[in-house]
Formats: sequence, structure tokens, C-alpha cells
Amino acid sequence: MLFNIFTFELRYRLSRPATYIYFGILFLLAFGAIAWENITVGGGTGQVKENAPLVLANMMLILTAIPGFFLASAIMGVPVLRDFQHATHAMLFTRPIRKLDYLAGRFLGSLLITCLVFSGMVWGLMLGSVMPWLDAEKMLPFHLWHYLQPMLLFVLPNAFIAGSLFFMGGTLSRSMFFVFIQGVILLGFYIVAANLISELDNKTLAALLDPMGLNTTGVVTQYWTVAERNSLLLAPEGLLLANRLIWLGVALLACLLTYWGFSFTTHSKKWFNRRKKRLLQHEAGKAVEISLPEVQQQQGLATYLFQTFHLSLLYLRDMVLSIPFLAITIVGMVILGLEAVQFNSMYGTEVYPVTPLMVQLVSESFTLFFIVIIVVYAGELVWRERDLRMHQIYDTLPFPDFVGLVSKFLAFVYAHVLLLLMLILTGVVIQTFKGFYQYDLGVYFSYMFSETFAFLVLYTLLAMFIQVMVNHKFLGHAFMVLFFIITYFVLDEMGLEHNLFKFASGSLGSYSEMNHYGHFVAPFSWMQLYWLGFAAVLFALSVVFSLRGTDALMRTRIRLARLRFSRPVLAFALVAFLVFSASGCFVYYNTNVLNEYRNSDAQKDLQADYEKTLKQYEYLPQPKIVESKLEVDIYPYQRDFEARGFYYLKNKTPAPISRIHLQYHADPQLHIRSLTFDRPATLVEPHPRFRYYIYELDSALAPGDSLKMQWEVAFETKGFVESGSNTNVVYNGTFFNNTYFPSLGYERSFELSDKDDRKKRGLPERERMRERNDPIGQKINLVGDDADHIRFEIVLSTHPSQIALAPGYLQREWQEHDRRYFHYKMDVPMFNFYSIVSANYEVMREKWTAPDGKDIQLEIYYHKGHAYNLDRMMRGMKKSLAYYSRHFSPYQYRQMRIMEFPRYATFAQSFANTVPFSEGIGFVLDINEEEQDIDMAFYVTAHEMAHQWWGHQVTEAQVKGNAMLSETMSQYSALMVMKHEYPEEIMQKFLAHELDRYLSGRAAEQKKEMPLERVEGQGYIHYRKGSLIMYALQDYIGEDSVNAALRRYVQDWAWREDRYPTTDILLDYFRAVTPDSLQYLITDMFETITLYENRVLNPTYRQLEGGDYEVNIPIRAIKYRADSLGNETPIPINDWIDIGVYARSSQGKDSLIYLQKHKVLADSMHFRVHTKLLPLKAGIDPINKLIDRNPRDNTARVVEMEEG
Repeated sequence: MLFNIFTFELRYRLSRPATYIYFGILFLLAFGAIAWENITVGGGTGQVKENAPLVLANMMLILTAIPGFFLASAIMGVPVLRDFQHATHAMLFTRPIRKLDYLAGRFLGSLLITCLVFSGMVWGLMLGSVMPWLDAEKMLPFHLWHYLQPMLLFVLPNAFIAGSLFFMGGTLSRSMFFVFIQGVILLGFYIVAANLISELDNKTLAALLDPMGLNTTGVVTQYWTVAERNSLLLAPEGLLLANRLIWLGVALLACLLTYWGFSFTTHSKKWFNRRKKRLLQHEAGKAVEISLPEVQQQQGLATYLFQTFHLSLLYLRDMVLSIPFLAITIVGMVILGLEAVQFNSMYGTEVYPVTPLMVQLVSESFTLFFIVIIVVYAGELVWRERDLRMHQIYDTLPFPDFVGLVSKFLAFVYAHVLLLLMLILTGVVIQTFKGFYQYDLGVYFSYMFSETFAFLVLYTLLAMFIQVMVNHKFLGHAFMVLFFIITYFVLDEMGLEHNLFKFASGSLGSYSEMNHYGHFVAPFSWMQLYWLGFAAVLFALSVVFSLRGTDALMRTRIRLARLRFSRPVLAFALVAFLVFSASGCFVYYNTNVLNEYRNSDAQKDLQADYEKTLKQYEYLPQPKIVESKLEVDIYPYQRDFEARGFYYLKNKTPAPISRIHLQYHADPQLHIRSLTFDRPATLVEPHPRFRYYIYELDSALAPGDSLKMQWEVAFETKGFVESGSNTNVVYNGTFFNNTYFPSLGYERSFELSDKDDRKKRGLPERERMRERNDPIGQKINLVGDDADHIRFEIVLSTHPSQIALAPGYLQREWQEHDRRYFHYKMDVPMFNFYSIVSANYEVMREKWTAPDGKDIQLEIYYHKGHAYNLDRMMRGMKKSLAYYSRHFSPYQYRQMRIMEFPRYATFAQSFANTVPFSEGIGFVLDINEEEQDIDMAFYVTAHEMAHQWWGHQVTEAQVKGNAMLSETMSQYSALMVMKHEYPEEIMQKFLAHELDRYLSGRAAEQKKEMPLERVEGQGYIHYRKGSLIMYALQDYIGEDSVNAALRRYVQDWAWREDRYPTTDILLDYFRAVTPDSLQYLITDMFETITLYENRVLNPTYRQLEGGDYEVNIPIRAIKYRADSLGNETPIPINDWIDIGVYARSSQGKDSLIYLQKHKVLADSMHFRVHTKLLPLKAGIDPINKLIDRNPRDNTARVVEMEEG
């Protein structure tokens, strides 16, 4: 009988078109993912090949997890449920069938079909990877095992895991709704795991919790290099094996529970059927005689509205009280709560739960569950009467066609409102729980009932339309999922990037407490009106095409639809269409007529044409700006500014210059009003498409001679743009720099950098930076080649409620004609790199006195209410000034200012004596020193202060390695300030994050990893690795030695203009202070990519006669050199490495009681050390000063040595 049921299930499934549709969906998605060059799935970017083993495994996991689980539920959730839906169970259960045969036959037959459907993705990947149009450079040779191994390791086990759980849910509950609940719960486990991964201490738990294995592979392969990603297969070991065994065990348990819980009865177990039993008991009660009242029929609009309202309440009750709805909501709230635990952390330090961030958290965390509710319940409400088999009665009820659909839509709206109110309450509760009581209910309501509510309403209307038109519940679900995929992943790749093509597009942007919603309100409102008009047209079509009666043929429905287009419906549809058309025209007028619109391909084409046309001028000698005197009028509430002024240009070359090449900012909202020279000149080559203009001087500019260039530009906001709205000029918190003003010469940064984009447009491969010995690069400083140091003066005007700031000392402040003016002037030359800021500020002022007695004015300009960390930032400025002035050189200015700007960007940037500092970092961090939080407000301040030395006093040449001279040295400087301010445990925690980010960064390298001395703008190297390297260097050779080298470097290279330093120069200073025995460190740390695999092997101890302890520490230490792709080669080790022992301190914490450097001469060695206290742990490099890809095995618990 088992075989008969098994073969019946197979034949049934193979006869259903849905089986082949499901197979085709996975086949096409997999085929497109690998064969369509514009789609990247699974990590096949940069130097990682598109069919690399890890990429193939990730593709299969993603397809298994997202569409795969949905399809598995449709197959595995219904084998037993189908017998009840078709009312064949009563007859079937009277047959002499064993329960095991019945369940196993249904299960195995459906599972085999699920595996066959899932194999569609494997066939799609295999076929897609051999398409002739693919770039051979991006592909590895075809290896069948690379496809079969992840199928055996992930696809088939996931089919069994999902199949077992869905089969259990459908069999025991006999309700498809419970199958959906399981899908949501599985999705919840995945989201929980994904959120846990962000914290270093939670990664193991995250790897085990993920039922699909996607996060598990992310943890296992997080530090894999490009070479490893291109060659290694995921092995069933360690965390990955544990994950597979845990969830296969869960699946087996589900099978056992299914067998135990199932019985051949017409009703499911009592826990699934209590409500039904109550109904049956009521129905079985004594009949009651009633007298029917006389009914008087009423019709008309009032009656229909009354019916609509009460029906909507009926649907609402059924919806929100259903177990699936409650389950989805509960799972969503649990996920939200877990995300709130590690709320917006930065290096493990949380931020204050200010309302704008809480709104973002609760909205974004619940979005996926809103989508699930819309997709599922659109089908349930549209199909409600048919599922209850009362549609033929319902369809005869005396109300118009619109009443049913409108009431169901209103029920949805009520449910959305309830959920939004619940999320608002949850946000307030989370704030309260975290001890934050500054609730801003206006922000909660304005965001939730604008952007979020609009999104929900629009997608609800769309989902109902699809369900009506498709007239198949599960196919309607599939079409909705497909619509999401097309909207968010396919349209952009087709070039349809404009918001007019992307349903429900339009955003209010990030809410800033400084700038509120700012200028985003108008474009958002118009886009929502546009899509609301479109959705209303769809709803009108839903009404006329809704099924009333039994004839479901589309031909019949089209004929009836013509009859149903009554005057009210037609008028509604016409008004909706007019709103849609008019608002669409208005949006187009703003985005494409008033403003310039280019999709990403057009933008790349423009960049390619720029290079093809103007590259010839890249090395053409140009004069240098030596003085800049400006007037800038900021109109924040119009989002405009006007700038005018003059440059003095000096010919610093040995030859005359007859042509001046001018480059303007690429933003089309910036308009050129005028440009003149103090001598006759002719515009000979205008390139307005590239905003590049070439002027011929009547008389050439002689060497050493200067000319005056006067110019005027205006930034004018007209209407609104399609996307990428300018956030530099805003109502409150304007922040832009001198790139908006004319510059000289060809701008290399405008070029395309992506290798594939360049190849597609006929451009040669491009090196990211010039070589260190490039003579041109050595004469160009960090900020550009059109100036060295300049004399600087500026007059700013702004709204009278705001303060405008720029580098320099305030000469005068006044008000005139309802404008507020500020005159700033520098008393010493500075780099041609300056910012302009304007906002409504509060100001904190203090002074710091330098060792020479000079007072330095310190100011923090901040938004009212953001005073949480001002003391930390002020202390960071003072400590930095003290340390850097003492160890490097005196501070060059008489003031230092920090200015807050809106959180549209999250960085701080150091200009001459000014540091614009984002609202999103530092200002709202919740730093708890009792929990040893890293004081990121203090650290970021110290880092930006260090740039006043590394970047301003000494600036580097624009060649490979330049970021090491500015960013790495700033990292080191900030670390030293922190080291003297905070305990060692804080430093270890910070460096652990830096190590994680460096190793993760090299795994995601897009081109090639470089040694630190030749870094090419790779943040994971010059920031993250730079911190580790410099901290280790000062530990080995001494902080004083490092500082002595840097002090001599500053003395020799500060304020130089003849040429700029490169990393080989700084390394010479470091080598000069490094002992001969440690010279290898310079090679290992800066000149090569060197890594270690350090591990302790079962350390033991024994107590000596005098009471001391002898600790035996066997270690294994392997030293590697890696190439640019991560291929590692072992090299002989002859290094000094820390050996450490921990004991339990009186406070109950692990405390280092022994830490000394020992010479490691071989891969395997034993060390014996003596301690006074009972050892707890021991190991090699316990503080992780060296770059080790697996630092967790550096220490282990010490066990007592057995006697004999």
C-alpha cells in the first residue's frame, strides 16, 4: 500500500501544470542569475568568478530560501490536506490503510516532487553558465561537482527540512493557514540569525539558528579570500555540519510528531479544532422557535455605505482574530524586539533611541511582515466566500459590485491602521525600556501614516487586483512575489529606473532632527498621488472584473465587465485616471524638464565620453590657485546659493601657459553665470556636456607670473529631481565644500572605475592610483592638482536664524536686509579644501592652553537637544591637542570647531580648523562605560583632530599608499589618545572589531588587495588593517620610538610644496627607530600581506613546591604571505610573539598575569612560564596584536597536569 500511495502521489503531481510551473520558475531565476550580466546574486563580483563554487552555493541557498520555501509549502503542505479539501477523506479513511503507509506515501511522493522542482535551479545554473555570450574572464571552467555538491549539502536537505515542517503543519492542522504560519516562523529564524551576525559575539548562535544555512555559510566563509572563494567547496564540518544536523534533527522530529499526532478522523486534534467543536456543540443543541421580522428592503447610496461599513468590520474581525494573522504579527514583533536589543550599534556601542531612529527601526523591521500579510490576506479576503463554499449565496445578495471589494479593502486599511498604532506603541515601549523618555509622537504619526501607510494601501490595492484578475489564490500569491522581484531587482537592470515605472516608489528620505523631512515632502506627495491614481484605476477594474456567479471564463468576465461599467464606476475610474495622468505629467515636468534625468547607463556613457574626449588634457600643465577670496550667499529655505569671487592663479611651471582649462561641478543645478580674467582671453573649446571649458589667453602666462580670475556661479533648485536629491543644501544643516566652485584641469575622479563598465564602453583597464614613483603624482597633493596652499578669505550670508561657518577666524558679524553675514579670514596659508556650513545652532565653547601658553578656542556647534556627548567630544579635542602637540608638532591654528550636519551622511571630515560631524554618529551615541562600550564619540573626534596634522600640516602625494599617510596615521594617533584615556579591555575590543572588518573587507575585494604601503583607497586596509598594524608596531618598538619617527617626518615634510611625501619615505623614518632584530616587522606589516595562524594546544599547569605554578603552553604558529587575490604561501617563522596567561581577578574577570614576547622559531613549540596565581587560560598572541584569521583559538583553558 505504501508503494501504491507513493506512486499515486507522484502521478498526481506530475499531472499538475503547477509542478512544471514551479520547476520553470526556479530554472528561469537560476538561469537569469548567472546568464544575465546585469544581475548579481550570490557574490560573483570583482575578482570572484560568477560560477565560483561559493557563488553557486549562495545562489542555490538564496533561491531555496526565498522562492523555494514558498514553493515547498505549496507542494508539501497539501498532500493530506487535499483529501479534506476534496471531501474524499471520509471514503479514504474507511479503507484498510496503515497510518505509516498513508503518511509515508504522501510525504515521500511529495518530497520527491519537491526535490525535482528544486533541481530546476541546478539545471538553470548549469545551462546558464555555458551560454556563449558570457565573458570568459568572469567564468571558471565547468565542473559538474561544483553544482552537485551544494545541491547535496544544501538544496536537498533544505527540501527535506522545509518539506517535513510544512507537511506536519498541513497534516495536523488541516489548514493551509498554518502552513503559512510555519513559513513566517522559518523566515523569522532567518531574520534573527541575520541580525545576530552583526555582533562579533553572536555569530556562532546566528550560524546555528538559520534553518536555510544562508547565514551559516556567511559566518563560515566571512574571511575567505578571493582565491578561496574561487576554488574551495563548502565542507560539511564545524558550524556548517552542526547547522545541518540540528535542522535535519528538527525535520525528523517533525516527521515523528506528524505520525504521532495524525489520526484517521474527520476532525483534527483538539488543539487545532476547539472553535469548530464549540460550533458543532451549539448546532447540536435544542432547536429554538423564532419569529422572523417583516423585512423592508432599502436601497441607495446610504444603504450601500452602511453595508460596506458593517461588512468591513466583519472582515476585519475575521482577519485580525485569525491565528495566522496573530502568528505573523507575533513573529514580527519578536523580530522587532530582537533588533531593538542591538539597536543601530557602532562597534558594539548603541545609539540613543531617538524617535527618528525608532521610527526607522519599527517600520523597516516590520515591512517584510506587512508584505506577507498583504500577499496572504489579499487572497484570503478575495476568496473568503468561495473557500467557505457560500459564494453562490453571497453573489446573489442585493448590493452593487463595489460593496464587497470596498468592504474588504477597508478591512485591510483598518488592519493596517491597527498595526501601525501597535508599532508606534512598541516604539514608545522600547524607548521607555531603554530609559529614553523624549518621545516625539508627531514624528511617529507623520512617518507611519504617510510613507508606510501609503506603501501598504497601494500594495493592498495591487494585491487585490491581481487576485481578482488571476482568479487563482496561490497563483495570485506567486504573481505578487514575482511583481516584487521585478520591481526591486529587474526594472533597474532593464534601464527602467525612473520612479514613474516603479510601483509605490517615492520616499520621505531619512528623517533628521535637524532638517526634519526637509525638501523630500513635495516629491513624495506627488509620487504618492501618481501611484494612488494608478492603484484606483486598478481597483475600478477589480470591481468590474470581480467574479459573481459560477462562470469564471475570462471571455465571459470581459463581457460582463462592459456591462458593469456603470456611470459611478466609470466616473471614479476617469477621475482616478486623470489624477494619475496629471500627477505623472507634473512629476515628469519636474524630473525631466526642469531638471536633467539620466539613468545609470546614460550616466556611465557620459563618464566614458568625458574620458574619451578630455583624457588628452590630463597631464597638461596648468597654473595653481594661490589665493581665493569669495562671497557666498546661502538661501537655505529655497535650497539655493550664489557664489562669486576671484582666484589668483600662478604659473609654477618652467614654461609659459597659454590655455586655461576649467572644470565645473557635475550637478546640473549649478549654473555658470560669469567668468573673466584680468587679461584678454577667448573661449576656444567649450564642452558644456562635460561642464569643461578651455580659454586661450591672448598673452601666455609666464613662469612665476600670476593672473586674476573672477567667477560667479549659482546653485538653483527648480522643482524636484527624480532621485538622488541634493542633500548638501537643505533647510537646516547645509554642508558643501569647494568642489562646487571652479577647478583647473582634467578631473580623473570623473572617470569610470569599474572594469566591466569600462570594457563595455571600449575603455582600457584603469589602475586605481598612480605608482609611488610617478613624478607627476608626487607633485599633486591629496586634495587635487589645481592648488598647493592658498590664502583664503570668505564672506558668508544666510538666513538670520542660522549661523554660517567656514575655515578661518571670524573678522566681523552683522545683519543687513534680513540677512546674517559672517566674514572669515585665514592668517596662514591652507590647502584648497574648505567647507561651508549653515544651520540653526546652539554653541558650546571652551578653551585649551597649549604648552607655549597660546589659547586655542574650542567650539561645538550642535542641534538643540543633541547635547548627549558634547563633553566627550570636547574632551576628545583637548586630549588630542595635548597629545599631538607634545609628540608631533605644535597645533597650527588658534581655534577648532565641530559643526553638526544632518544624518543624510554618516561621517566626519576634517577641514582647516573645522570638522563637520554627522548627526548620525557621535552626537546620539549611548555610551555606557560600565559595560565597557567603546567611546566612539571620543574616538571619531580624536581621529578627525589628527587630520589637522596628517592631511593638513603634512599632506601626501596622490599616488599609491597615500591613504596610509593620512588615514592610517590618524588611526594611530586616535588609538594612542584612547590608549591613555581608557583601559586595555576597551582597546582590545576596538581592535577585535578592526580585525573583523579587515578580514571581511579583504574577502570582498573588488580588484586586488595591496600591502598597506601601496594601498589604493581601500578602507578596509588603510583604516582597519592600519589600526592593527600601528598598534602592534608601537607595542613592539615602543610608543616613544614611533612618535619620534613621526615627529621627524613632520619636521621634514610639513608645508612642503616642491613635492609631497610617499609611504617609502615614512617607512624610512620607521626603520630608523626599529632595532635590527625587529626590522622584519616593517616588511611584514607594511610591505607585504602577512598573516598568522596561531593556536594553543591543550595547555596544562602544575603547582610547584613553593606554591607557584608552572604553565606548559604548547603552541602552533604558521606564518603566511598572501598575494593580491589571497593565495597564501607558508614562510619560515622567526618572530617575537606574545605568550600570555590569564587568572581570575578579584572582580571575577579574566586578568592577564603574564605577557611576554618569546622567540618563535618553528611551527610547533612548547613554552613554560611561572606564575604566582592559579592560571585560568593561556595561549599565544592573546590580545590579537597579529593578523590572525582565527583568533578565537589563540587561548584555551588550562587544565591541571596529571601525575606521572
